[in-house]
This record gives sequence, C-alpha cells and structure tokens, in this order.
Amino acid sequence: MNGPGLLALPKTFSECGIIPGVIAMACMAWITQETCIVLADAILETKLKTLQFEADFEFTDLARIHLGPISEQVTIMMLSLTLGALAIAQITIVAQALDAMAIAALGKSYGIRYYPFFEVSQSTSSSLQPFGVNQSMVSVGFLVAMVICVALGLMDLTSNSLPQYISFALLACFVVFSGLHISPLAIESMDLNQSYTGMTSWFGNDPASIIGVAVFNYSIVIAIPSLLADTRTGVNFGGATSGAIWGVFTLYAFIGCIGAIVYAGITDNVIEPMLQAKTFHGTVASFAFVWAIIPPLPIYTILISRNLEQVSGRPVLSKFLGVFVPWLLALFLYMSEAFGSFLVWTSILVLGFTNYTIPLLIAASSKSAISTTAVDSKDEMPDTRSFMTVLRDNIRKAWADEIGRKALVLNVFTTSILILVICINVRSSYIA
Repeated sequence: MNGPGLLALPKTFSECGIIPGVIAMACMAWITQETCIVLADAILETKLKTLQFEADFEFTDLARIHLGPISEQVTIMMLSLTLGALAIAQITIVAQALDAMAIAALGKSYGIRYYPFFEVSQSTSSSLQPFGVNQSMVSVGFLVAMVICVALGLMDLTSNSLPQYISFALLACFVVFSGLHISPLAIESMDLNQSYTGMTSWFGNDPASIIGVAVFNYSIVIAIPSLLADTRTGVNFGGATSGAIWGVFTLYAFIGCIGAIVYAGITDNVIEPMLQAKTFHGTVASFAFVWAIIPPLPIYTILISRNLEQVSGRPVLSKFLGVFVPWLLALFLYMSEAFGSFLVWTSILVLGFTNYTIPLLIAASSKSAISTTAVDSKDEMPDTRSFMTVLRDNIRKAWADEIGRKALVLNVFTTSILILVICINVRSSYIA
C-alpha cells in the first residue's frame, strides 16, 4: 500500500533537503513499525481476554470492544473517509499514468466527454493530464484501471496475494531501470552544479514540508487487523510487516533523493519527465511503475468492504459501497481541481488520526479488562462509568504495562505531529 504522494517526493525532498527528507521518512517508518507491533499485540490480547482464539477482529471490532460503540461509529466513518480518499487519490494517479503510457506507446489516448455535450476526443499531449483539468469526461486509462481494479476488489485479500507479488516485482523493475535512467543524469547534474546534491541541497529552505508527506505515505497500519486475520499459521507476521515497511522506506528514499538531484523543483511527478525523455530505460521504468501501482489499489476498497460488513452485517451492500462507490465518485470528479483539494484536506484532517492515533489508543486500552457486553453487543455501552473515569483508568493500566507505555508515548508524540501538520497546512493555505 504505497502512499499516493510517492511521485511528488522529489519535489518535497528538494524543498526540505536530502538529509531532513531521509531522516523524516526513516522516523515515520519506525513509528509505523512500532504502531503495527502494538496493534498486533492488542489483537492477541483481545483474543486471550475474550477466549475467542479463532475470531477475526477487524479494525472497527477493536474500536467497539476497547473504546465503546460510539467510538466504533466514529472509527468506521474516519476509516471509510481515509480509505476512500486513498483509493480515489490512487485512482487518479493510475488513470493519468495509463493515459500518459498510452500516448508514449501509441501516440495518443482517447476520452469520452459527457458534459456539456457528448463526444469522443483524443489527446497527444505527453503530460500526465493529457485532457487538462476541470473536464467532465472519462479517459481510456480510467476505464482500463476500473475494469482491472473492480475485478480484483471483488476478491478477498488472500486471492489478491499474487497481484501483490507481481506489483512488488514491477516495483523492483522500476527501481532498477529508473536508476539506470537517472544515474547518468544525476552525475551530470552533480558535475554541472559542482555538488554531490546536484540541483538540490543537503538542507533545504523548508524542512517542515517533509513532515506531512512522511506521515501520510505509510498507510499500512489500518490494514493490520485484516492482514493478521488472513495470515497463515506459522508465518512471521512481525518480520514480514517490518520488511514491508522498511522496503517501502527504501523506495521512498531512493525516489526522493535521486529525483531531487535531477528534477528538483521541475515537476510534481517524477514519471512525467521520464516518459518525455523517450529513452529505453526511462520508458521501461515508467511502464513498470504504472502497472505496479494498480494491484495495491483494490486493497483499499476491500478493507472498506470488510469493516462495513462487520458493522452492518450486510455483505452485498458493503461490497457495493466499498468497491463501486469510490470508482463512481472518481468517475465524475477525478479531473476536478476542487475535488483534488478535498482529497488533500481529507488526508490531512483524517488519515493520520485513523492510521496512528486510533490504533495506538486501542493498543493502550487493550491492557484494561474487557466486558463481555463490549464484545457481544453493538447497542450497549460496555461501562457505566463516565468517559473521563474510564480514560483515566485505562491510561493508568496501560502505563503499568511495557507495551501499553510504548503505545501511550507513541500516541502523544504522533498526535502532536499530526496537529503540527494541520497547523502548518492551515497557515500555508491562509497565507496563499
């Protein structure tokens, strides 16, 4: 589950500097790893305390059991917004990249305009928005991505294992060929600028710009309950999760550093100049990346469906809302600039809290006793005490446990970062 902001990393690294960029991405990788560990421990703790050793607890189940039914409703709303925003953001990237790939391979791409009149149009522009912005139309790239991803989204996580392995192999191919394409350009940039950092610098003019990007590019935590439920017995889940997180960090650091050295400040999307260069290595790298980012997209929609089903008990409706609704929304809105701003602010205001604050709160609360009412009922409060009393008791019990203390400290630290990111973006928006 790569962050949708992956392709903008070169520009961000050029603004903040290579050293702050790598440090920030590494710190968030470690925080993400530790959050995954304490959340997995909370799931095990829940099974032990409820004696439901074979039960599959989804994200919303954990929120209901440890935080109460009201928190469950808030969690499902935040989770749906988070996963929906991630899915639609990735849909936009995939559709644009497929159109750009079609133009690079065939010389043109097609789109269907549905408002204010119906027509089939074509574009030969080599940009990642070949049909422009604020257009009421759907492109061939979007339709191809929709057919593939809806089919994969109707399957479960286990059946999506093979596409994820293919995605990983294609990402490895992208790293190799993009390295072959960019390395000569990087050497040329270093020589031209007489610096190892090429067009960028070790420390940039805006170090704070990396904070939001670092936080919002690791979205694996919200998938941990579902992934753990589908993991085969005997698999080293912790090792696999840590390997995936640090593998993604390596990818982010590579794209951010190399891209900043060569393309600093030139583009928001590193694939665009690689396609426009029309070299063998650049073309192969671009094509590999485009097809690599398609298989992870249905994971977001599957997670929405699974959690909605746990809450509603209606699998058909949950599958429709989880798999089809994001594509229907994107179909009419993905070329709109205003909708892009909506997705950005949804990520800023919701994603970080869903991916870090709520899981860490669940992990800390799992150290308290669990009422059978909290497990079996979705209508009653598990506790008659006041919220503040329950919160104080939960904090005290969590602090007495080593993993509970880790969850509390990580929660305070990460939530403070999220609030800082919101303040920075609100201030930047106000100034602009």
